[in-house]
Amino acid sequence: MLPTSSTVPSTNILTTFFELRRGVILTVTDFMPAGPLPSPSSEEPRIVRRLVARGAPIDVSIRADPRFDYGRQTATWAIRTERAIASSEAGRLAFVSPWPWAEDGTAAIAHGPVVPGTPLFVQVRWGGAPEPEPSANQLLSLTDAYWRAWVSPPDAPMRRVAARWQPWVERSELVLKLLGFANSGVFVAAPTTSLPEWPGGPRNWDYRSVWIRDAAFVSQVLLLLGHVTEARAYAEWAFARVDRLQPGEDLHAKYSIEGDHCQEEIELPHLEGYLGSRPVRIGNAASHQLQLDVYGEVLDAAFTLEPVDPAFVRDHWPTIERLAQQTADLWSSPDHGIWEFRTQPAHFVHSKLMCWVGLDRAIRLAEAFGKTDPVDHWKWIAEEIRASLLSRGYDDRLGSFIQAYDRPLIDASALRIPLVGFLPPTDPRVVSTIETVERTLGHNGLLRRYEGDDGLAGPEGDFLLCSFWLVESLAKSGQMDRALKHWRTLLDLASPLLLFSEEFDPSSNRPLGNYPQAFTHIGVLRAALALGLVGSDG
Repeated sequence: MLPTSSTVPSTNILTTFFELRRGVILTVTDFMPAGPLPSPSSEEPRIVRRLVARGAPIDVSIRADPRFDYGRQTATWAIRTERAIASSEAGRLAFVSPWPWAEDGTAAIAHGPVVPGTPLFVQVRWGGAPEPEPSANQLLSLTDAYWRAWVSPPDAPMRRVAARWQPWVERSELVLKLLGFANSGVFVAAPTTSLPEWPGGPRNWDYRSVWIRDAAFVSQVLLLLGHVTEARAYAEWAFARVDRLQPGEDLHAKYSIEGDHCQEEIELPHLEGYLGSRPVRIGNAASHQLQLDVYGEVLDAAFTLEPVDPAFVRDHWPTIERLAQQTADLWSSPDHGIWEFRTQPAHFVHSKLMCWVGLDRAIRLAEAFGKTDPVDHWKWIAEEIRASLLSRGYDDRLGSFIQAYDRPLIDASALRIPLVGFLPPTDPRVVSTIETVERTLGHNGLLRRYEGDDGLAGPEGDFLLCSFWLVESLAKSGQMDRALKHWRTLLDLASPLLLFSEEFDPSSNRPLGNYPQAFTHIGVLRAALALGLVGSDG
């Protein structure tokens, strides 16, 4: 019988059941310790695995065969009875088991019995092995309690999510938290690299970095669910990136989790890639692109945080003012846009939209804080952006906002226009844009991102965040039946563990792209909020 896996409700703890024969079951529980822990050593990065036998003793074998530096370095082993430490120039991994280890070629192996009534633990830890090891049972108990407390903050709307939608909504909330870097609280786009946007194709990217935009989306939706600490941590991290900018330097689209500039994009030709999808990449060249929308995303995140933590936002007013002024100075420049086109820069409508959002939010913050000096200039620029968008960003013939000035192509990012408050959801231009986007980019209930050439070879799948934007836009424009229909279609695309990929191919029923994807889980939560499924009876 095939193993079955499930997450422990309200936690990021995974349980897998192996039924070896009738009545004989091995239960494997995997977790990473989280929350207030008993000692500094227990806070080191580690994965813990609990083994529980039922019905009869079960013989278990463990094989540890790490491939450091993407397989470019060979591990050397130090065996210390129940500890096996693999080392290379890239670092050290310590494997701890209840049985003695032995070398086996490039690997280390251990095996022994798991007896009913006696749980056993296996651990893998980055950096070595502390002595004494903290109690694994205690770590499991503390981790379980931490996640249950975190997912239900007092008076948060998540506590009132409709029961039928609870599993998807709660899992998305927990996934986003799990994508956070504990040292700073900022979020990566996904924990994987080079999972293909099409099987066998070249669109394989490294998402293990912090996109300013993606992390802003995470912080805002978590704040809407009651998680103020996470929203504040993101804002503090983003403000620090702004404060480090040299005169004339633009805000980068993405950074490493430590807050530094990202490594250069490198291809690894010795790796075959998932489903033969080459090249496998580490790093991402998009970090050097000008993407103007990130200014608006940071300012919008600050604006969203202000009602619940006004003192924090007020204390960072000089940084907010600097961001707003850079937005005013740069808005008319061409850029590479939210989709990171690898073509010549263009005047993308979404980028202009988010520049308007940034100035709108900065103006409203300035007025809340009694600041007067820059506001008139920002208002003038914001009106200039609005007029530009309405005259050059909307195509009467197509009945839609378009991808870029002088480029009458349909782009799903236009669905954000009502979501950020640029125009009301019932404005005829918004309603027409929603219809045109769905008609042009939609099929099987899903949306592609855009029409036209993006400078890259090969196809890609349907983009799930865009599909959730459609749900959100339909809901906000009062088209609830259509929105709910699309919502149900999208939820069916989750994995058995309710995780979502970046993209999907309905013809093969295959998830595509890096996984799990922050963008998509953000879409789940924002759509649920727009549909009124959170904070109501659903």
